[in-house]
Amino acid sequence: MTPIQHGISSPHEAPSPPLNAQSRHSGTEYGEQKTTSPSPPSTWQTIYGVLSYTPKRCRYDPANPPKFSIALNLLFAFAGAFTVANLYYNHPILHLLADEFHVSNERASLIPTLAQAGYASGLLFLCPLGDVFPRRLYVLALVLFTATAWYVQKIYSADSNADRSCARLGLCLTNSFALFCSLTFLTSLTTVTPQLMLPLVGDLAPPHRRASALSVVASGLLLGILVARLLSGVVTNYTSWRTIYWLAFALQYLIFGLLWLFMPDYPSANPAGITYPRILYSILTIFLQHPLLVQACLVGFCTSSTFTSFWTTLTFLLSAPPYAYSTLIIGLFALIGISSMLLTPIFSRLVTDRFVPLLSVLIGLACALVGTLIGTYTGTTGTVAGPILQALLLDFGIQSAQIANRAAIYAILPNARNRVNTAYMISAFAGQLTGTAVGNHVYARGG
Repeated sequence: MTPIQHGISSPHEAPSPPLNAQSRHSGTEYGEQKTTSPSPPSTWQTIYGVLSYTPKRCRYDPANPPKFSIALNLLFAFAGAFTVANLYYNHPILHLLADEFHVSNERASLIPTLAQAGYASGLLFLCPLGDVFPRRLYVLALVLFTATAWYVQKIYSADSNADRSCARLGLCLTNSFALFCSLTFLTSLTTVTPQLMLPLVGDLAPPHRRASALSVVASGLLLGILVARLLSGVVTNYTSWRTIYWLAFALQYLIFGLLWLFMPDYPSANPAGITYPRILYSILTIFLQHPLLVQACLVGFCTSSTFTSFWTTLTFLLSAPPYAYSTLIIGLFALIGISSMLLTPIFSRLVTDRFVPLLSVLIGLACALVGTLIGTYTGTTGTVAGPILQALLLDFGIQSAQIANRAAIYAILPNARNRVNTAYMISAFAGQLTGTAVGNHVYARGG
């Protein structure tokens, strides 16, 4: 478009002749052009502009790459904690959800099952893209989508007059069990940002601090699980169960704001690009080519199935005789895991960073096995000591084993850490899905 079309003469061109009176009124003579103002940006362009803007302090400089600080480590831990919490708010209130939606306890257990299934789907189909896209923009987009979908979905339908109507429904508002389950799956699908941050920690942290840095973020994930159960139990004891979902909605937007302000930009691990089908296929080839990854995946599957089987059925165990605890007490039960959350970074610094990761894996498995044996033989005796010891040993054992496995597998392929992490976490969450479904099925029939 020339400068004349904007009504401005170029300094290198002759000035336009003045308009005569007729041309001023009729607009048919030379010199008058209709000017069109640029159209305002669309909503999607505005959202993309906000997401893609990077504050100056967060921009990537190859000569001075971002430093991995304690503050950044804690930010990732906080974001991971209250993102992964979305999967666990429903655990202490499954019996309330069953009453609210007029379904059986076994039917209500479909909610955490769908949450784990959605998370596993996100791990498979969304996390590998972290090896292609710039991770700051990708993480921010997922967090924003999760926060928005957590509150509202727009469902359009046509009535007999062919008019379009819109109903604003969401996890905070819906009274439909089927819709609640659908939205649980959808929000869980995009609640995978912590699994994009962990490989980034592997990139940013120096090798001698990698295990301890990963343990801080992983402890944040455990904290999110514990806080989700605690908040859900306490809040729903005094207010409606919907209040905890409104709180989750607010926390997601807080996480988005903090990451937008402080998360550093980091280039793609594969700047030349890679096709999406090839990304998915490479996960399988990486899995088959590295026995260490196969071992870590098998361990992750077995320990995760034990973990979720215990925590989902624990609600039904503690709410029934001989315990008959309220949702407040069930929620407070999650505080047991704080000790393991505090011990894991110390254990990682003293053991995992100094010795081969396999030693930490074996110690973790031994703790989980002892806890399971204690809970199995004491859970129905009426003493709460058995479930307490099982929760403590399971959380510490599984956490220690997972951190050691991650520290080992992240060294396999530095430019494919998201795909390596995807292979590992798919196995872990397949175990969680199995533990949730099978555990509730077995508990419903045998206790």
